[in-house]
Amino acid sequence: MNMIEIDQQVSDILIEKAKAFGITRNGVLRLLLEIEKPKTNTMKKSQKNNKKNNPDSSFKNMQDELIPYILKILYDNGGKASKSLVEQKIFELFRQEFEKPYYLEMVSHGVTRWKHNIAWSKERAKYLHGFIKSASDSGRGIWELTDKGITYCENNL
Repeated sequence: MNMIEIDQQVSDILIEKAKAFGITRNGVLRLLLEIEKPKTNTMKKSQKNNKKNNPDSSFKNMQDELIPYILKILYDNGGKASKSLVEQKIFELFRQEFEKPYYLEMVSHGVTRWKHNIAWSKERAKYLHGFIKSASDSGRGIWELTDKGITYCENNL
């Protein structure tokens, strides 16, 4: 096995992304380099436990299932929209589900579970699929499709 040297900042980012996606640091590099998709269950253990606590959820893996809806909203708004607009439109689509107590719980930094899941769906669309630009490219609080995201929308939505 060959080893590469990376600095601490890169290592910290790899660790952060690996935890977020429930994969290894090597898996993160494979995703970024588009070598192959890692063979892993992308639903983290904590998410599986949450499913047990919410057996009547209509989602099997919400963070993946919301991606097409986020992309469609962005596409229908000229390829970009504010985070709050996307959240509002997703909430309207899934109001019946998101008004359940489970999704109204605060999970992190005073954010409700439904908003938290939307944010993670956007991150998965960005890092796993390359469909959404980073905040440094589109501006804080603005979600914008990449060329790959636009092509996906034109061919699939």
